Amino acid sequence: MRRWRFLATAAAFCGPAAAAAAGQTLTEDQALDRLRAEHPRLEALRASVEELAASVRQPSLPANPTVTFTREDAGLGSDDFLLVSQELPLRGRRRLLGQAARQAVTAAEGRAADARLAFESRLRLAFADLLLAQSREQALESGAGELRRLVTVLEAREREGEGSRFDRLRAEREVADVEADREAASILRAAARAQVASFFAPGTPAAGLAAAGDLSEVARPAAADVLVERALARRADYRALAASENRWATERRAAERLRIPVAAVTGGLKRAGFAMARESGYSIGATVSVPLFDRGQAQVARAEAARARTGAERRTLRTHIERAVRVAHGAASRFRDLAERYRVESVEPAAELVAIAEAAYEEGEFGILELLDAHRVALDARLRHLELAAEARRAVIDLDRAVGGEATP
Repeated sequence: MRRWRFLATAAAFCGPAAAAAAGQTLTEDQALDRLRAEHPRLEALRASVEELAASVRQPSLPANPTVTFTREDAGLGSDDFLLVSQELPLRGRRRLLGQAARQAVTAAEGRAADARLAFESRLRLAFADLLLAQSREQALESGAGELRRLVTVLEAREREGEGSRFDRLRAEREVADVEADREAASILRAAARAQVASFFAPGTPAAGLAAAGDLSEVARPAAADVLVERALARRADYRALAASENRWATERRAAERLRIPVAAVTGGLKRAGFAMARESGYSIGATVSVPLFDRGQAQVARAEAARARTGAERRTLRTHIERAVRVAHGAASRFRDLAERYRVESVEPAAELVAIAEAAYEEGEFGILELLDAHRVALDARLRHLELAAEARRAVIDLDRAVGGEATP
């Protein structure tokens, strides 16, 4: 019995990959790859950036030339004009607008990347829930198997007159309780499986989907100060605000160029005279738009206000990032240490407690209640360790989200 118990305990912690006898088994990285390739939300994010890139490109394009044909009649004579007019890019404003457009696209890409990371973090949390549900169900099945073996031994003793009916009935009651817990864990596993499947292509079946990996395998994160610096360099939303601030500063410079007059040249052909005697020549002219009333004051004020707002948002986000990284780092480190300490101080001694209780029961020193209590304590310790390991994994996911990428060295 001891050898069987050792194998069952090892199976409970070897990872839920062995629990998937059929269906598709995915690691976390494979699940993320499927999300990026299949989910329409990420496709919408990519399309939104392309849409913005197309819309902001228009102001930076050169002005189109205009072609004009005019006929003027006076008495027996007529004049025909075929003229082409083109605005001269002397102010350098369109170059600045093109630069601002590129900065706007960079900001949009940063916002899309941050939204994608948030969506991927939600998948990772759902994946951790599925791992926990699988591991709980596996641990409960292992515990129920141990108790069923005990019931088999008690039945044999009862038939031989060496055991009591009370011991068998009490053990069977314990089996029923653990089986009920296992059924509840199976229901939670089905819900977690459906949640993970919702991150893939619409209509992806949840049946047979399983998570592969070790729930308790959580790497120690880097130092908090290192992660703060890493977050300020990595966070896509922070970089997006910096790009937006630069964009509005460039827009302000472009608006200031509205104070410079706009020049355009016009040239073409002219035909004049009577029906039987017409002469051809050329026509050339120049126009200058004088910025007397509209000197871009409103555009400058708008760009400056937007730049100030974006700068304040970026400084606020910087403070939030520093605080969020330190809080998440503390939670991830402490939960990881707690899970490991609980495994050493509670899970391993609980297995020894069962061995002692079985030996004492064999010698008649313990009754069935003490033996079943030892089994329950060992099972509860395993389940509690799984919960702590899941909390450590969730804390690391939150830390990765705060950092904007992997928080491990």
